[in-house]
Amino acid sequence: MVAALGTPPTDLYPALIVGLALLAAAIRGVDGFWRGFGLGALWGTAGQLIVMRFVPSVIQLFTDLGTLAAIVAHTLLSAAQSLHWALGMGLAAVLHKRLKTPLELSFGAAVLLALSLPSVFLWSPAGLFSPWPELVQSAEYIGERGVSVLFAIIAALTVRGAVTLRKEGWSRRAATPALAALGMIGLMVVHGLWAVDRWGNGAGENARLALIHAAVDPKVRWQKRNWPPILAELKRQTAIAEAAGVDLTVWPEAAYPYKLPNSGRRAPRGRRQIVGGAVRGPILFGLITNASPQRLASGQWEHNKYNSATLVTPDRRLQAPYDKMELLWFGETVPLGHYFPWLRRLFQRSGGLIPGTELRSLTLQRKDGAPLRMAVLNCYEDTLPALGRRMLRELEPNLLVNVTNDAWFVGTQEPVLHERLAVMRSIELRRDMVRAVNLGVTGWIDAAGRVRARRDSAEPGWLLVSPRLRESPATLYARFGDVPMIALLVLGVGGAAWRQRQKGDDRASTT
Repeated sequence: MVAALGTPPTDLYPALIVGLALLAAAIRGVDGFWRGFGLGALWGTAGQLIVMRFVPSVIQLFTDLGTLAAIVAHTLLSAAQSLHWALGMGLAAVLHKRLKTPLELSFGAAVLLALSLPSVFLWSPAGLFSPWPELVQSAEYIGERGVSVLFAIIAALTVRGAVTLRKEGWSRRAATPALAALGMIGLMVVHGLWAVDRWGNGAGENARLALIHAAVDPKVRWQKRNWPPILAELKRQTAIAEAAGVDLTVWPEAAYPYKLPNSGRRAPRGRRQIVGGAVRGPILFGLITNASPQRLASGQWEHNKYNSATLVTPDRRLQAPYDKMELLWFGETVPLGHYFPWLRRLFQRSGGLIPGTELRSLTLQRKDGAPLRMAVLNCYEDTLPALGRRMLRELEPNLLVNVTNDAWFVGTQEPVLHERLAVMRSIELRRDMVRAVNLGVTGWIDAAGRVRARRDSAEPGWLLVSPRLRESPATLYARFGDVPMIALLVLGVGGAAWRQRQKGDDRASTT
Protein backbone atom coordinates (compact mmCIF):
# COMPACT_ATOMS: atom_id res chain seq x y z
CA MET A 1 0.00 0.00 0.00
CA VAL A 2 2.88 2.34 0.74
CA ALA A 3 4.52 1.61 -2.62
CA ALA A 4 1.21 2.34 -4.38
CA LEU A 5 1.36 5.90 -3.04
CA GLY A 6 4.04 6.50 -5.68
CA THR A 7 1.42 6.27 -8.43
CA PRO A 8 -0.99 8.99 -9.55
CA PRO A 9 -2.81 10.88 -8.22
CA THR A 10 -0.74 10.89 -5.01
CA ASP A 11 2.63 10.73 -6.85
CA LEU A 12 4.72 10.34 -3.70
CA TYR A 13 7.62 8.85 -5.65
CA PRO A 14 9.93 8.08 -2.66
CA ALA A 15 7.11 5.88 -1.32
CA LEU A 16 8.04 3.37 -4.05
CA ILE A 17 11.46 2.85 -2.44
CA VAL A 18 9.96 2.78 1.06
CA GLY A 19 7.41 0.20 -0.04
CA LEU A 20 10.12 -1.95 -1.59
CA ALA A 21 12.20 -1.62 1.58
CA LEU A 22 9.28 -2.79 3.71
CA LEU A 23 8.86 -5.80 1.42
CA ALA A 24 12.59 -6.57 1.61
CA ALA A 25 12.46 -6.31 5.41
CA ALA A 26 9.56 -8.77 5.50
CA ILE A 27 11.33 -11.21 3.16
CA ARG A 28 14.39 -11.07 5.40
CA GLY A 29 12.36 -12.70 8.15
CA VAL A 30 10.74 -15.58 6.26
CA ASP A 31 12.10 -19.04 5.54
CA GLY A 32 11.13 -21.26 2.63
CA PHE A 33 9.70 -20.74 -0.83
CA TRP A 34 6.02 -20.92 0.10
CA ARG A 35 6.28 -18.37 2.89
CA GLY A 36 7.98 -15.99 0.51
CA PHE A 37 5.39 -16.84 -2.15
CA GLY A 38 2.52 -15.97 0.20
CA LEU A 39 4.13 -12.72 1.28
CA GLY A 40 4.73 -11.68 -2.33
CA ALA A 41 1.12 -12.55 -3.21
CA LEU A 42 -0.21 -10.35 -0.40
CA TRP A 43 2.10 -7.48 -1.31
CA GLY A 44 1.28 -7.70 -5.01
CA THR A 45 -2.47 -8.00 -4.49
CA ALA A 46 -2.63 -5.01 -2.15
CA GLY A 47 -0.62 -2.88 -4.54
CA GLN A 48 -2.60 -3.92 -7.61
CA LEU A 49 -5.91 -3.24 -5.86
CA ILE A 50 -4.83 0.35 -5.35
CA VAL A 51 -2.97 1.00 -8.61
CA MET A 52 -5.73 -0.57 -10.74
CA ARG A 53 -8.64 0.92 -8.84
CA PHE A 54 -9.98 2.10 -12.20
CA VAL A 55 -10.92 -1.47 -13.19
CA PRO A 56 -14.36 -1.69 -11.50
CA SER A 57 -15.58 1.52 -13.13
CA VAL A 58 -14.39 0.30 -16.56
CA ILE A 59 -16.16 -3.03 -16.09
CA GLN A 60 -19.40 -1.35 -15.07
CA LEU A 61 -19.21 1.15 -17.93
CA PHE A 62 -18.72 -1.39 -20.72
CA THR A 63 -20.44 -4.53 -19.41
CA ASP A 64 -23.72 -5.47 -17.81
CA LEU A 65 -22.00 -6.63 -14.63
CA GLY A 66 -23.07 -4.89 -11.44
CA THR A 67 -20.96 -3.26 -8.74
CA LEU A 68 -20.39 -6.45 -6.74
CA ALA A 69 -19.31 -8.46 -9.79
CA ALA A 70 -16.97 -5.63 -10.87
CA ILE A 71 -15.33 -5.57 -7.44
CA VAL A 72 -14.91 -9.34 -7.49
CA ALA A 73 -13.39 -9.19 -10.98
CA HIS A 74 -11.02 -6.42 -9.84
CA THR A 75 -9.93 -8.50 -6.84
CA LEU A 76 -9.36 -11.61 -8.95
CA LEU A 77 -7.36 -9.67 -11.55
CA SER A 78 -5.25 -8.10 -8.80
CA ALA A 79 -4.61 -11.50 -7.25
CA ALA A 80 -3.70 -12.97 -10.64
CA GLN A 81 -1.29 -10.13 -11.33
CA SER A 82 0.33 -10.65 -7.92
CA LEU A 83 1.55 -14.11 -8.95
CA HIS A 84 4.71 -12.75 -10.56
CA TRP A 85 5.57 -11.00 -7.28
CA ALA A 86 4.70 -14.17 -5.39
CA LEU A 87 7.11 -16.23 -7.48
CA GLY A 88 9.78 -13.56 -7.17
CA MET A 89 9.54 -13.37 -3.39
CA GLY A 90 9.53 -17.15 -3.14
CA LEU A 91 12.84 -17.10 -5.00
CA ALA A 92 14.16 -14.36 -2.70
CA ALA A 93 13.34 -16.40 0.42
CA VAL A 94 15.14 -19.45 -0.94
CA LEU A 95 18.20 -17.49 -2.02
CA HIS A 96 18.47 -15.53 1.21
CA LYS A 97 17.72 -18.22 3.79
CA ARG A 98 18.75 -21.46 2.12
CA LEU A 99 21.71 -20.32 0.00
CA LYS A 100 22.73 -17.49 2.37
CA THR A 101 22.78 -14.99 -0.48
CA PRO A 102 22.92 -11.35 0.70
CA LEU A 103 19.51 -9.71 0.89
CA GLU A 104 20.47 -7.17 -1.77
CA LEU A 105 21.18 -9.85 -4.38
CA SER A 106 18.24 -12.04 -3.36
CA PHE A 107 15.78 -9.17 -3.51
CA GLY A 108 17.21 -7.82 -6.75
CA ALA A 109 16.90 -11.23 -8.43
CA ALA A 110 13.32 -11.52 -7.15
CA VAL A 111 12.31 -8.17 -8.62
CA LEU A 112 13.89 -9.06 -11.96
CA LEU A 113 11.94 -12.32 -12.07
CA ALA A 114 8.70 -10.59 -11.07
CA LEU A 115 9.02 -8.02 -13.84
CA SER A 116 10.00 -10.59 -16.48
CA LEU A 117 6.82 -12.68 -16.27
CA PRO A 118 3.83 -11.92 -18.53
CA SER A 119 1.01 -9.84 -17.12
CA VAL A 120 -1.97 -7.78 -18.29
CA PHE A 121 -0.76 -4.50 -16.74
CA LEU A 122 2.80 -4.63 -15.44
CA TRP A 123 3.84 -1.53 -13.52
CA SER A 124 7.56 -1.31 -12.67
CA PRO A 125 9.35 0.88 -10.10
CA ALA A 126 11.52 2.34 -12.86
CA GLY A 127 8.54 3.18 -15.05
CA LEU A 128 6.74 4.85 -12.17
CA PHE A 129 9.86 6.93 -11.48
CA SER A 130 10.07 8.16 -15.08
CA PRO A 131 8.78 11.69 -14.23
CA TRP A 132 12.27 12.03 -12.68
CA PRO A 133 14.17 11.07 -15.85
CA GLU A 134 17.60 11.70 -14.30
CA LEU A 135 17.08 8.63 -12.10
CA VAL A 136 16.31 6.15 -14.88
CA GLN A 137 18.85 6.96 -17.62
CA SER A 138 20.77 3.71 -17.06
CA ALA A 139 17.86 1.97 -18.84
CA GLU A 140 19.93 2.57 -21.99
CA TYR A 141 22.25 -0.18 -20.69
CA ILE A 142 20.12 -2.40 -18.45
CA GLY A 143 16.54 -1.57 -19.39
CA GLU A 144 13.48 -0.75 -17.33
CA ARG A 145 13.77 -4.02 -15.42
CA GLY A 146 17.43 -3.46 -14.67
CA VAL A 147 16.80 0.00 -13.25
CA SER A 148 14.04 -1.50 -11.10
CA VAL A 149 16.61 -4.00 -9.80
CA LEU A 150 18.85 -1.10 -8.81
CA PHE A 151 15.96 0.43 -6.86
CA ALA A 152 15.40 -2.96 -5.19
CA ILE A 153 19.08 -3.16 -4.18
CA ILE A 154 18.90 0.38 -2.77
CA ALA A 155 15.83 -0.63 -0.76
CA ALA A 156 17.56 -3.76 0.58
CA LEU A 157 20.68 -1.78 1.54
CA THR A 158 18.44 0.58 3.47
CA VAL A 159 16.95 -2.37 5.32
CA ARG A 160 20.40 -3.75 6.18
CA GLY A 161 21.48 -0.39 7.58
CA ALA A 162 18.27 0.01 9.60
CA VAL A 163 18.50 -3.50 11.10
CA THR A 164 22.15 -3.03 12.05
CA LEU A 165 21.36 0.38 13.55
CA ARG A 166 18.63 -1.15 15.71
CA LYS A 167 20.92 -3.92 16.93
CA GLU A 168 24.21 -2.05 17.39
CA GLY A 169 23.34 1.63 17.45
CA TRP A 170 25.39 4.11 15.46
CA SER A 171 28.39 2.31 14.04
CA ARG A 172 30.42 1.92 10.91
CA ARG A 173 28.58 -1.31 10.08
CA ALA A 174 25.27 0.51 10.29
CA ALA A 175 26.43 3.50 8.26
CA THR A 176 28.06 1.56 5.40
CA PRO A 177 24.86 0.18 3.80
CA ALA A 178 23.13 3.55 4.09
CA LEU A 179 26.10 5.30 2.49
CA ALA A 180 26.16 2.65 -0.25
CA ALA A 181 22.46 3.27 -0.98
CA LEU A 182 23.02 7.03 -1.07
CA GLY A 183 26.07 6.51 -3.28
CA MET A 184 24.07 4.46 -5.78
CA ILE A 185 21.41 7.16 -5.94
CA GLY A 186 24.10 9.80 -6.36
CA LEU A 187 25.76 7.91 -9.21
CA MET A 188 22.40 7.42 -10.93
CA VAL A 189 21.68 11.14 -10.67
CA VAL A 190 25.12 12.21 -11.90
CA HIS A 191 24.96 9.83 -14.84
CA GLY A 192 21.38 10.90 -15.45
CA LEU A 193 22.25 14.58 -15.65
CA TRP A 194 24.97 13.80 -18.18
CA ALA A 195 22.73 11.51 -20.23
CA VAL A 196 19.80 13.94 -20.28
CA ASP A 197 22.09 16.69 -21.53
CA ARG A 198 23.57 14.38 -24.18
CA TRP A 199 20.38 12.82 -25.50
CA GLY A 200 18.15 15.79 -24.92
CA ASN A 201 20.13 17.57 -27.59
CA GLY A 202 22.35 15.49 -29.86
CA ALA A 203 22.55 15.35 -33.62
CA GLY A 204 19.76 14.79 -36.10
CA GLU A 205 17.15 16.59 -38.12
CA ASN A 206 13.79 17.60 -36.75
CA ALA A 207 10.41 16.84 -38.27
CA ARG A 208 7.17 18.79 -37.80
CA LEU A 209 4.30 16.53 -36.85
CA ALA A 210 0.71 17.19 -35.89
CA LEU A 211 -0.71 14.75 -33.36
CA ILE A 212 -4.48 14.58 -33.47
CA HIS A 213 -5.91 14.37 -29.98
CA ALA A 214 -9.24 12.69 -30.62
CA ALA A 215 -12.07 12.72 -28.11
CA VAL A 216 -14.35 9.91 -29.24
CA ASP A 217 -16.23 7.95 -26.61
CA PRO A 218 -16.02 4.21 -27.42
CA LYS A 219 -19.78 3.76 -27.11
CA VAL A 220 -20.24 6.52 -29.67
CA ARG A 221 -17.85 4.77 -32.03
CA TRP A 222 -19.80 1.52 -31.83
CA GLN A 223 -22.75 3.11 -33.64
CA LYS A 224 -22.38 3.28 -37.42
CA ARG A 225 -24.42 6.45 -37.70
CA ASN A 226 -21.64 8.27 -35.83
CA TRP A 227 -18.87 7.24 -38.21
CA PRO A 228 -19.30 10.09 -40.73
CA PRO A 229 -19.11 12.85 -38.06
CA ILE A 230 -16.14 11.10 -36.40
CA LEU A 231 -14.23 11.09 -39.69
CA ALA A 232 -15.30 14.66 -40.44
CA GLU A 233 -13.88 15.88 -37.10
CA LEU A 234 -10.59 14.06 -37.65
CA LYS A 235 -10.26 15.68 -41.08
CA ARG A 236 -11.24 19.09 -39.73
CA GLN A 237 -8.52 18.99 -37.10
CA THR A 238 -6.06 17.69 -39.70
CA ALA A 239 -6.82 20.52 -42.13
CA ILE A 240 -6.21 23.10 -39.37
CA ALA A 241 -2.92 21.43 -38.41
CA GLU A 242 -1.74 21.17 -42.02
CA ALA A 243 -2.33 24.90 -42.45
CA ALA A 244 0.36 25.41 -39.81
CA GLY A 245 2.84 23.52 -42.01
CA VAL A 246 3.58 19.93 -41.00
CA ASP A 247 5.39 16.97 -42.56
CA LEU A 248 2.93 14.41 -41.23
CA THR A 249 -0.28 14.15 -39.25
CA VAL A 250 -0.84 11.23 -36.87
CA TRP A 251 -4.27 9.90 -35.88
CA PRO A 252 -4.79 7.59 -32.86
CA GLU A 253 -5.36 3.84 -32.71
CA ALA A 254 -8.42 2.71 -34.68
CA ALA A 255 -9.28 6.36 -35.34
CA TYR A 256 -10.47 5.75 -38.90
CA PRO A 257 -13.98 4.43 -38.22
CA TYR A 258 -14.41 2.25 -41.33
CA LYS A 259 -12.75 -1.12 -41.93
CA LEU A 260 -10.48 -1.60 -44.93
CA PRO A 261 -9.02 -4.79 -46.42
CA ASN A 262 -5.62 -5.57 -44.99
CA SER A 263 -4.23 -6.10 -48.48
CA GLY A 264 -5.64 -2.84 -49.88
CA ARG A 265 -3.17 -0.27 -51.17
CA ARG A 266 -5.54 2.50 -52.29
CA ALA A 267 -7.46 4.75 -49.92
CA PRO A 268 -11.21 4.98 -50.48
CA ARG A 269 -12.94 7.83 -52.24
CA GLY A 270 -16.24 9.54 -51.57
CA ARG A 271 -17.63 9.93 -48.07
CA ARG A 272 -15.02 7.54 -46.66
CA GLN A 273 -12.05 9.33 -48.17
CA ILE A 274 -9.15 10.26 -45.94
CA VAL A 275 -7.23 12.69 -48.14
CA GLY A 276 -8.80 15.11 -50.55
CA GLY A 277 -10.52 18.44 -50.31
CA ALA A 278 -9.10 20.48 -47.44
CA VAL A 279 -6.91 17.56 -46.30
CA ARG A 280 -3.79 16.90 -48.35
CA GLY A 281 -1.91 14.33 -46.24
CA PRO A 282 0.26 12.45 -45.58
CA ILE A 283 -1.45 10.89 -42.57
CA LEU A 284 -0.40 7.99 -40.36
CA PHE A 285 -3.54 6.53 -38.84
CA GLY A 286 -4.84 3.60 -36.88
CA LEU A 287 -7.66 1.43 -38.19
CA ILE A 288 -9.16 -2.05 -38.12
CA THR A 289 -8.38 -4.07 -41.25
CA ASN A 290 -10.08 -7.23 -42.49
CA ALA A 291 -8.01 -10.35 -42.97
CA SER A 292 -8.81 -12.69 -45.84
CA PRO A 293 -11.62 -15.08 -44.81
CA GLN A 294 -10.32 -18.45 -43.66
CA ARG A 295 -12.19 -21.72 -44.04
CA LEU A 296 -11.77 -24.06 -41.11
CA ALA A 297 -11.68 -27.84 -41.19
CA SER A 298 -15.27 -27.83 -39.95
CA GLY A 299 -16.31 -25.99 -43.12
CA GLN A 300 -17.10 -22.81 -41.20
CA TRP A 301 -15.71 -19.51 -42.47
CA GLU A 302 -13.73 -17.43 -40.02
CA HIS A 303 -13.59 -13.65 -40.52
CA ASN A 304 -10.67 -12.18 -38.62
CA LYS A 305 -9.41 -8.63 -38.24
CA TYR A 306 -6.16 -6.84 -37.44
CA ASN A 307 -5.55 -3.80 -35.27
CA SER A 308 -3.46 -1.94 -37.83
CA ALA A 309 -1.69 1.32 -38.59
CA THR A 310 -0.77 2.57 -42.04
CA LEU A 311 0.25 5.71 -43.89
CA VAL A 312 -1.66 7.38 -46.70
CA THR A 313 0.08 9.81 -49.05
CA PRO A 314 -1.54 12.69 -50.98
CA ASP A 315 -1.94 10.44 -54.04
CA ARG A 316 -4.18 8.10 -51.97
CA ARG A 317 -1.61 5.31 -51.80
CA LEU A 318 -1.63 3.18 -48.65
CA GLN A 319 1.52 1.57 -47.34
CA ALA A 320 1.49 -2.04 -46.22
CA PRO A 321 0.13 -1.76 -42.67
CA TYR A 322 1.81 -2.65 -39.44
CA ASP A 323 -0.51 -5.09 -37.69
CA LYS A 324 -0.36 -5.09 -33.92
CA MET A 325 1.78 -8.00 -32.76
CA GLU A 326 0.90 -8.13 -29.06
CA LEU A 327 -2.83 -8.13 -28.42
CA LEU A 328 -4.13 -7.07 -25.02
CA TRP A 329 -5.33 -10.00 -22.93
CA PHE A 330 -9.09 -10.04 -22.34
CA GLY A 331 -9.59 -6.77 -24.21
CA GLU A 332 -8.47 -8.04 -27.64
CA THR A 333 -7.75 -11.72 -27.17
CA VAL A 334 -7.79 -14.49 -24.61
CA PRO A 335 -4.52 -15.32 -22.83
CA LEU A 336 -2.29 -17.63 -24.91
CA GLY A 337 -4.78 -17.45 -27.79
CA HIS A 338 -1.95 -16.76 -30.23
CA TYR A 339 -0.27 -20.06 -29.31
CA PHE A 340 -3.48 -22.10 -29.03
CA PRO A 341 -5.88 -21.06 -31.85
CA TRP A 342 -8.51 -23.51 -30.59
CA LEU A 343 -8.65 -21.53 -27.33
CA ARG A 344 -9.19 -18.26 -29.20
CA ARG A 345 -11.85 -19.83 -31.42
CA LEU A 346 -13.65 -21.11 -28.35
CA PHE A 347 -14.41 -17.48 -27.43
CA GLN A 348 -14.42 -15.96 -30.93
CA ARG A 349 -16.42 -18.48 -32.91
CA SER A 350 -16.83 -16.43 -36.07
CA GLY A 351 -13.49 -14.66 -35.86
CA GLY A 352 -11.99 -11.72 -34.00
CA LEU A 353 -8.77 -9.78 -33.70
CA ILE A 354 -5.63 -11.73 -34.53
CA PRO A 355 -2.00 -10.61 -34.10
CA GLY A 356 0.23 -9.50 -36.93
CA THR A 357 2.89 -11.86 -38.21
CA GLU A 358 5.75 -9.52 -39.10
CA LEU A 359 7.24 -6.19 -38.16
CA ARG A 360 6.88 -3.37 -40.67
CA SER A 361 8.08 0.18 -40.57
CA LEU A 362 6.15 3.05 -42.13
CA THR A 363 8.32 5.34 -44.23
CA LEU A 364 7.70 8.88 -45.40
CA GLN A 365 9.98 10.46 -47.97
CA ARG A 366 10.36 14.22 -47.55
CA LYS A 367 11.37 16.76 -50.18
CA ASP A 368 13.37 18.83 -47.75
CA GLY A 369 14.94 16.48 -45.26
CA ALA A 370 15.73 12.94 -44.29
CA PRO A 371 12.98 10.34 -44.61
CA LEU A 372 10.93 9.36 -41.59
CA ARG A 373 11.38 5.67 -40.81
CA MET A 374 8.79 5.01 -38.16
CA ALA A 375 8.30 2.02 -35.90
CA VAL A 376 4.70 1.93 -34.71
CA LEU A 377 4.00 0.74 -31.19
CA ASN A 378 0.27 0.16 -31.19
CA CYS A 379 -1.64 0.75 -27.95
CA TYR A 380 0.09 -0.84 -24.96
CA GLU A 381 2.98 -2.12 -27.11
CA ASP A 382 4.89 0.97 -25.97
CA THR A 383 5.05 -0.65 -22.50
CA LEU A 384 6.77 -3.84 -23.77
CA PRO A 385 10.59 -3.77 -23.63
CA ALA A 386 11.15 -6.90 -25.74
CA LEU A 387 9.05 -5.67 -28.66
CA GLY A 388 10.74 -2.27 -28.61
CA ARG A 389 14.17 -3.91 -28.72
CA ARG A 390 13.16 -6.10 -31.64
CA MET A 391 11.80 -3.14 -33.58
CA LEU A 392 14.98 -1.13 -33.15
CA ARG A 393 17.19 -4.01 -34.27
CA GLU A 394 15.11 -5.15 -37.25
CA LEU A 395 13.56 -1.92 -38.52
CA GLU A 396 16.25 0.62 -37.57
CA PRO A 397 13.70 3.44 -37.16
CA ASN A 398 14.65 7.05 -36.57
CA LEU A 399 11.34 7.76 -34.81
CA LEU A 400 8.92 5.84 -32.59
CA VAL A 401 5.19 6.41 -33.05
CA ASN A 402 2.55 5.25 -30.58
CA VAL A 403 -1.13 5.25 -31.52
CA THR A 404 -3.44 4.54 -28.62
CA ASN A 405 -7.10 4.51 -27.66
CA ASP A 406 -7.32 5.11 -23.92
CA ALA A 407 -11.02 6.00 -24.06
CA TRP A 408 -11.78 2.83 -22.09
CA PHE A 409 -10.09 4.43 -19.09
CA VAL A 410 -11.20 8.04 -19.42
CA GLY A 411 -11.40 9.79 -16.07
CA THR A 412 -8.93 7.38 -14.42
CA GLN A 413 -5.19 7.42 -13.81
CA GLU A 414 -4.49 4.67 -16.38
CA PRO A 415 -3.56 7.05 -19.27
CA VAL A 416 -0.95 8.73 -17.06
CA LEU A 417 0.47 5.38 -15.97
CA HIS A 418 0.56 4.34 -19.62
CA GLU A 419 2.53 7.45 -20.56
CA ARG A 420 5.06 6.90 -17.75
CA LEU A 421 5.83 3.37 -18.90
CA ALA A 422 6.13 4.58 -22.51
CA VAL A 423 8.89 6.97 -21.42
CA MET A 424 11.12 3.97 -20.71
CA ARG A 425 11.04 2.86 -24.37
CA SER A 426 12.48 6.21 -25.46
CA ILE A 427 15.34 5.86 -22.97
CA GLU A 428 15.99 2.16 -23.67
CA LEU A 429 16.12 2.72 -27.43
CA ARG A 430 17.32 6.36 -27.49
CA ARG A 431 14.66 7.43 -29.93
CA ASP A 432 12.11 10.22 -29.72
CA MET A 433 8.52 9.00 -29.44
CA VAL A 434 5.32 10.75 -30.44
CA ARG A 435 1.98 9.54 -29.07
CA ALA A 436 -1.41 10.24 -30.66
CA VAL A 437 -4.07 9.17 -28.18
CA ASN A 438 -7.83 9.13 -28.09
CA LEU A 439 -9.04 10.44 -24.71
CA GLY A 440 -5.65 9.97 -23.08
CA VAL A 441 -2.28 11.67 -23.01
CA THR A 442 -1.09 12.83 -26.43
CA GLY A 443 2.50 14.02 -26.49
CA TRP A 444 6.15 13.96 -27.46
CA ILE A 445 8.84 12.20 -25.42
CA ASP A 446 12.45 12.88 -26.40
CA ALA A 447 15.28 10.34 -26.37
CA ALA A 448 16.25 11.45 -22.86
CA GLY A 449 12.83 10.48 -21.54
CA ARG A 450 11.63 14.05 -21.08
CA VAL A 451 8.02 14.82 -21.93
CA ARG A 452 8.52 17.80 -24.22
CA ALA A 453 4.87 18.41 -25.08
CA ARG A 454 1.59 16.89 -23.96
CA ARG A 455 -2.15 17.33 -24.26
CA ASP A 456 -4.50 15.68 -21.79
CA SER A 457 -8.00 16.92 -22.46
CA ALA A 458 -11.53 15.67 -22.97
CA GLU A 459 -11.85 18.04 -25.92
CA PRO A 460 -10.63 17.26 -29.46
CA GLY A 461 -7.65 19.15 -30.81
CA TRP A 462 -4.12 18.72 -32.09
CA LEU A 463 -0.58 19.14 -30.85
CA LEU A 464 2.34 20.43 -32.95
CA VAL A 465 5.64 18.71 -32.09
CA SER A 466 9.16 18.68 -33.53
CA PRO A 467 10.79 15.34 -32.66
CA ARG A 468 14.37 14.69 -33.61
CA LEU A 469 15.14 11.95 -36.14
CA ARG A 470 17.98 9.97 -34.62
CA GLU A 471 20.32 7.59 -36.43
CA SER A 472 22.43 6.44 -33.47
CA PRO A 473 23.42 2.75 -33.28
CA ALA A 474 21.36 0.32 -31.25
CA THR A 475 21.82 0.77 -27.52
CA LEU A 476 23.40 -1.84 -25.29
CA TYR A 477 19.98 -2.81 -24.00
CA ALA A 478 18.52 -3.07 -27.49
CA ARG A 479 21.29 -5.50 -28.42
CA PHE A 480 21.52 -7.65 -25.32
CA GLY A 481 18.33 -7.05 -23.34
CA ASP A 482 18.33 -8.28 -19.75
CA VAL A 483 21.22 -10.71 -20.28
CA PRO A 484 23.90 -8.47 -18.67
CA MET A 485 21.79 -7.91 -15.54
CA ILE A 486 20.89 -11.60 -15.32
CA ALA A 487 24.56 -12.52 -15.69
CA LEU A 488 25.60 -10.12 -12.93
CA LEU A 489 22.95 -11.46 -10.56
CA VAL A 490 23.85 -15.08 -11.33
CA LEU A 491 27.53 -14.34 -10.74
CA GLY A 492 26.68 -12.56 -7.50
CA VAL A 493 24.48 -15.38 -6.22
CA GLY A 494 27.04 -17.97 -7.30
CA GLY A 495 29.86 -16.07 -5.62
CA ALA A 496 27.87 -15.73 -2.40
CA ALA A 497 27.04 -19.45 -2.39
CA TRP A 498 30.71 -20.35 -3.00
CA ARG A 499 31.75 -18.02 -0.18
CA GLN A 500 29.32 -19.67 2.22
CA ARG A 501 30.60 -23.08 1.23
CA GLN A 502 34.18 -21.97 1.84
CA LYS A 503 33.19 -20.71 5.28
CA GLY A 504 31.59 -24.07 6.03
CA ASP A 505 34.74 -25.91 4.92
CA ASP A 506 36.88 -23.62 7.06
CA ARG A 507 34.72 -24.27 10.14
CA ALA A 508 34.85 -28.02 9.48
CA SER A 509 38.66 -27.90 9.18
CA THR A 510 38.96 -25.93 12.44
CA THR A 511 36.74 -28.42 14.26
